Amino acid sequence: MGIDLTPTRRLQAWPRATELLDVIARVAEAFPELSGLRVRVDLLPSGSRRLGTASILERPPRVAFHPRLAGHPRELAATAAHEFMHLVQWPLHQVPNGERACELYVLARFGTRFQGAPYYLHIPRKAREDWESWAPVATELARQALEERRQGRRQYLRWWEDEFRSRVPGSVSSAWAPALAATTP
Repeated sequence: MGIDLTPTRRLQAWPRATELLDVIARVAEAFPELSGLRVRVDLLPSGSRRLGTASILERPPRVAFHPRLAGHPRELAATAAHEFMHLVQWPLHQVPNGERACELYVLARFGTRFQGAPYYLHIPRKAREDWESWAPVATELARQALEERRQGRRQYLRWWEDEFRSRVPGSVSSAWAPALAATTP
C-alpha cells in the first residue's frame, strides 16, 4: 500500500516535479509504518534556508523540500528520510522528539542507504567534508547509541557524538561543523 503521496498544486506546476517525486517515493517505501497515511508533498520557497520540513500538525501532514534538491538526488533522499522520520516521531510516537534524535534514528535505520551528513548532530568538520568515508562508522555507532538508550542511557545522543568524534583523527571535544556551513549553496 505505502504512503499516499499527494503533490500540492504548486509542486504539480513545477517543471521538475516528477524528478523530485520519484526520489521521494523511493524513500517513502522504506517507511512501512506510515503505510496508508496521506502526505501532501510541497516545495519550499527557493529563498528558504531549509532543505526540508515536515508539517506534522496539518491534516493531512505535509512535507516540503527545497527546489535545489531536485538536482541532488542523494541529498534529497537523505532529507526525505529525515522528514518522513518526523512523521514516525511525532504522530506515531515511535521515536523520541527532537531533530538530533530524528537524525540518529535515520542514521541507525538506513545507514548509507540514504546517505547524507547529519545537520543537527555535532560532527567534526573533517567527517562532514568526507561523509562517504565516515558514514559506515557513524551508522554502526548510531545503532550502538540506540542500544545504549534501550539500556537506559539518557544521554545517548551525546554518547554518539563523543564516540564518533573520538574516531575522527585530530578532532577535539568542541570541534564540530555547524549545519548551515554544509548547506550553503
